[in-house]
Amino acid sequence: MKRLTFRLRFLILLLAASMLPASFAHAASKTDRVRLAKGSEAGEITETSPVEVTIDKAGSPKKIAVNEIRSVVLDGEPTELTQARLNVKNGGYVTALDTLKKIDATKIDRGLVREDVEFYLAYCAAKNALAGNGDMIDAGRQLNEFVRAHPKSFHYLEAVETVGDVLVAAEKYPAAQKQYEELAKAPWPDYKMRAAVLLGRTLQAQGKHDEAIRQFDAALANLDDGEAARAQKQAATLAKAVSLAETKKLDDAVRMLEEVIQNTDPEQKELQARAYNALGTCYERADRPKDALLAFLHVDVLYSSVPDAHAEALSHLAKLWKTVGQDDRGREAQQTLQEKYGKTHWARQ
Repeated sequence: MKRLTFRLRFLILLLAASMLPASFAHAASKTDRVRLAKGSEAGEITETSPVEVTIDKAGSPKKIAVNEIRSVVLDGEPTELTQARLNVKNGGYVTALDTLKKIDATKIDRGLVREDVEFYLAYCAAKNALAGNGDMIDAGRQLNEFVRAHPKSFHYLEAVETVGDVLVAAEKYPAAQKQYEELAKAPWPDYKMRAAVLLGRTLQAQGKHDEAIRQFDAALANLDDGEAARAQKQAATLAKAVSLAETKKLDDAVRMLEEVIQNTDPEQKELQARAYNALGTCYERADRPKDALLAFLHVDVLYSSVPDAHAEALSHLAKLWKTVGQDDRGREAQQTLQEKYGKTHWARQ
């Protein structure tokens, strides 16, 4: 009797085991990895939107806010996409684009992977164009097509912002403002602050400094004190200082910028580059060409890896070297500007 009971139990277990692959096939079919600001999540991404992704963790769905995501690696993605994503993280947009072009999209079965490839192709083309290494109109069109084709992508907000950046570079300011206003609809304080800073810079580029300052003040007034929010407050401070300089409040502007530079890690290259460019602009307005020259030289020597900021610095240096009687250095700066960033608005000025 005991032997029969054992055999019966064994048969039941065997039957149950044979059914496991069918019942768990969906939950275990894919393993996507989402790296967050703190920790990571693994499972299958089953749904996306501009503000969140839903990841299935062994049959238990979990929603993750987009502003918490640092990177996503999709199950079954080609190695070229993985490598290109790393290149993008390090600012290597040319290398990333070359790598992505090796991917045959017709061989990708999963729609989410194809969508990711499309995004990075368009995003890298736009970033390269902004750095003077590509056609601005074509890059803007490609990225805008992605936004229209994938309104539920978790890359949507990043794509919208970059479309705005391309439009600013093309001096199409009203269209750029619409993109940044779309970004402002995001539910998180740091994104609203980011949108305010970008809108302010757009107004600043049009010489509307009083309106720009109101946008920067709106960002600075936000009570959020998270890491991302603090970064936006620093950006707002830099931009506000430039507009203060343009409205003849030079002492206030210089004080603000020097404080930012002193309190910022030198390894925060983009922020430092923007700060020194802003400081150089203030010194120019104060008719202090030697001080301005030193500020822009910081960017040329230490932060040339930030393309847009480097182009801006070279544009100023080309004129400032001549002001202090070093025409050869001025011609050298102008030549570098044309060779490296010839398609940027800085080279056209």
